[in-house]
Amino acid sequence: MASYASPNITMIKISDEKIYNAYLIETYNYPYVKKTITDFAISQGFDRNLIEAGTHPDITFIESENKLIPIDTIREGIINNAYLSPRLADRKFYILYDAKNIMDASKNAMLKTLEEPPEFVSIFLVTSNADTLPETIKSRCQIIKDTDDLDYKKYLEVEFIDDALNILSNVKYSLPGDKMNFIENTITDDNDFKNLISIYRLALRDALIYKTTLSKKRIILREKEEAIMAIAEALSLEELGALVDKLNVLSEASAYNINKKIATFNFLLMENIWKNV
Repeated sequence: MASYASPNITMIKISDEKIYNAYLIETYNYPYVKKTITDFAISQGFDRNLIEAGTHPDITFIESENKLIPIDTIREGIINNAYLSPRLADRKFYILYDAKNIMDASKNAMLKTLEEPPEFVSIFLVTSNADTLPETIKSRCQIIKDTDDLDYKKYLEVEFIDDALNILSNVKYSLPGDKMNFIENTITDDNDFKNLISIYRLALRDALIYKTTLSKKRIILREKEEAIMAIAEALSLEELGALVDKLNVLSEASAYNINKKIATFNFLLMENIWKNV
């Protein structure tokens, strides 16, 4: 089998050892990074209920679906109120997707804020392609790259990728024996285990992105688009989200001396998920 090591257990991690005024996060996984930033905000004292309700005055999301972001949006969303003190939290967070869609005039306006940001402001520029942003902006940001996004093509060479995607699309209805047979034929060493986790992370991310946007443009595993569509059609948003949470738990098994085949079987069994959604 092809030999690759999964580069990260957690694809995106924001350290709280030092909080920066500006971050540039390169990823295709917008739902995942939104959750990561939200969790980070909560860890910094932001009220979870207000964030989930979309009413927290100190956290602003600006999203763009294949549209250029005009300067008025940047001014109204960030520039005009960035220098006002936080109302409830100790900091103010501004999250902008997809930063590659910022118009040139908007980039210049954004640069002025990044050059002299208030100490209580953190701006998160999230993009699928950081190369489209000028060096003047990138040089003022703490850059975080989603390594799995950038290296995804190597997982297409893993021999069991088709079987792995097929068992995931049938995870609700396949027999326990079929799942165990798949595991026995797939996981021969730690490297296989890590490759399987990375493949499932990419597949679940793609299925979630399609499910939430109804667009195929952000699917990373384009070569496996048919299998991704099958996964998205077979599972609800709640089930996909629950599988992502379980996958994060499963990935932690790589750091411990446990039976990885049994851990994978429990992940694929997922009986507790179907009872709760």
